[in-house]
Amino acid sequence: MRNVFLFIGISFCLMVGLNAQEYPNVIVEEEVVKQFAPDFEMVMEDGSVKRLSDFRGEVLYISFWASWCGPCIKGFTKYRDMRESIEHLGVVMLNISIDEDATKWRTAINRHQPAGMHAIVSHDVIRDAYQLYNVPRYEIIGKNGQFLYLSQDVNRNILDDFKKFLE
Repeated sequence: MRNVFLFIGISFCLMVGLNAQEYPNVIVEEEVVKQFAPDFEMVMEDGSVKRLSDFRGEVLYISFWASWCGPCIKGFTKYRDMRESIEHLGVVMLNISIDEDATKWRTAINRHQPAGMHAIVSHDVIRDAYQLYNVPRYEIIGKNGQFLYLSQDVNRNILDDFKKFLE
């Protein structure tokens, strides 16, 4: 859905002839789409139930994953340092599993020990709302509940992006 808004925005700008030379302050990228993350309930690792909206006021880095997903598990290991650096900045790392079996979920957490908080939710609850058709999938949610996007600049520093999100 966000891509549809992006496409419509870009198409509109092209139709009316906007360009960077004429309007240097007009930025047409995904970052300007201010769609808000749908709320849902999840069961936390300690058994408590939380809603995504309970994290309002925080910047969230959400990792949707599953214990049976090889790329998900590899990502936990491959990006461990980056994930810990983001967490040290004050970003809430929220690993949300779509596992059907809570025992397999807990076993994977204990084995791989990914940084952050852990929750489990039925895939049926979030599939359509998040267009979550495969994992791993990562989302950044801003303090007000809006989706945020990393800069597309190849020379970007991801930690700098997250520092801006925290301001």
